[in-house]
Amino acid sequence: MRLHSHGVKYVGSVHWAAVLDSISELKDYYEEEEEARMLATDGHAPYSSPGPRLFYQPIQATKNDILASIPARPAVDRMVARYFNIQNTAPISVLHSGHFLREYESFWQEPTAASLLWISVLFSIMALAMQYQHLGEDPPDPETMARIHMFRERTVHCLVLGQFTWGKEYVLEAMVNYIALEMLLCKDADIGLWLVVGMLVQLALGLGYHRDARHFSNVSLFAGEMRRRVWAVIMQMDLRLSSQMGLPRLIQLHQCDTAEPSNLLDTDFDETTVELPPSRPETEVTPVLYVLAKSRIDRISGLVSDLLADTREQPYTVIMEMDGKLQDAEASLPPIFRWQPLSQSFMVPPQIVMHRVWLQLAIPRLRIWLHRKYLAPSYMQADYEYSRNACVQAGIKILEFQQLLDEETGPDGLLYPVRWMMITSLGQFVFLLGMSILCYYVQLAKVRPDVSLHQETGIRIYNLLRNTYPIWLRSSTVSREARRAADHLSLLLGLRGRKEGGIPLTEEATEAVTATSSHFTTPQNPNVPFDQATWSTYQGKPLDDI
Repeated sequence: MRLHSHGVKYVGSVHWAAVLDSISELKDYYEEEEEARMLATDGHAPYSSPGPRLFYQPIQATKNDILASIPARPAVDRMVARYFNIQNTAPISVLHSGHFLREYESFWQEPTAASLLWISVLFSIMALAMQYQHLGEDPPDPETMARIHMFRERTVHCLVLGQFTWGKEYVLEAMVNYIALEMLLCKDADIGLWLVVGMLVQLALGLGYHRDARHFSNVSLFAGEMRRRVWAVIMQMDLRLSSQMGLPRLIQLHQCDTAEPSNLLDTDFDETTVELPPSRPETEVTPVLYVLAKSRIDRISGLVSDLLADTREQPYTVIMEMDGKLQDAEASLPPIFRWQPLSQSFMVPPQIVMHRVWLQLAIPRLRIWLHRKYLAPSYMQADYEYSRNACVQAGIKILEFQQLLDEETGPDGLLYPVRWMMITSLGQFVFLLGMSILCYYVQLAKVRPDVSLHQETGIRIYNLLRNTYPIWLRSSTVSREARRAADHLSLLLGLRGRKEGGIPLTEEATEAVTATSSHFTTPQNPNVPFDQATWSTYQGKPLDDI
């Protein structure tokens, strides 16, 4: 818990900020810098809006005003088409395309008959479609962003005027889309967004989505399957936002029994279905398949989150048992979402490759959560050797993926068409965790005589940290968390000297900023000692194979 003149903030021990705060010289430096920065801004947030517009938007509109602001149908048609053509994106699965399009046609025949919450869904679709377009624009068009903000405001207007807290039809779908939009717009973790997710969870509980539809005779097969899709996405949002805030998740598994959705195309069922077809094989990609894949990792992520939130001390055997479950979850991923090197993925759609990356990043993140507390105890304790190696190798893997994404989302990269998928605060959170663990480990090697580090591994870690520095530096103008990462790295790696853009830089640091992320050099910083002692490899694999 950190106390300062502007309030109090608590995060769990495995949150990246807590890891960095455990490095005393970084903590002291950060607190001095942050306090000065807060005073200098005089209460004005330098990087983003105050928070989710649902909390801060005054409503001065009527239904007629809202309907009058809807663009002409050809423009709306294009945005709806773009929304539904972005495959394997979680929010899309909460809407059945055929059902929505039938309602969409009815809306244009008589717009005033549509409920405000359905109109909120429509505005959220337009906002997300424009956001996808904006993130893919090079250079970004200011007019696109202006339209995004207008559609977001109208989404909020409809939610409030439609009395969303009553739990009416379409409220969850509108809220899911709205939160997805805010997540794309947020550059840093925002507690307001976490609170909005809390409202979404409470609304879903109040509507019984945590209980499977088979318990309710008055719920049709179609509605029941859609409820399963919506609940799966809500659980993922709860877990992601809670972990990003470093706080316990809101949904507890023992309180719900909703089955996972079937792997079905929207054309496989509709409102007239009297018997759901069997789930398609997981070799077939549907709008739901990524949600299913993510839910298998999230199921373990939730258990790990619950374990860490438990104030009771857990035996080490429980940690190792959970580690085994994590490996099983990784092995259970659908074949299309299992990791393959990019050299073997030329024929795979970029969006699928990006989903593979995010699923792969979830594994080391959870491994760090499980084993982080065993990184600090005496290195003479052989019982924790597996945890130490697992934790450090997880940090290495995360930063290697960050470097891969930085290269491949560039103009000539294989992932350039879907570069927008990595521009989220949630992705940044994982990279911050990997960076913080390796920073912590470097600090241990500097001050603890019992921490021995193989020279080759030390060079590898140093180069990863050095090459992640320009990535954070580029983001520091729009993200407070990225600025903090750049500040910490500049201090820890000795990249301090003359000023450039408010970030302390030496000539060596300037070279790191301009160099490509694949350019490795040996460490020149005398403050980072590496000795020759052998460091056991992770799971018996050579370091070069990780």
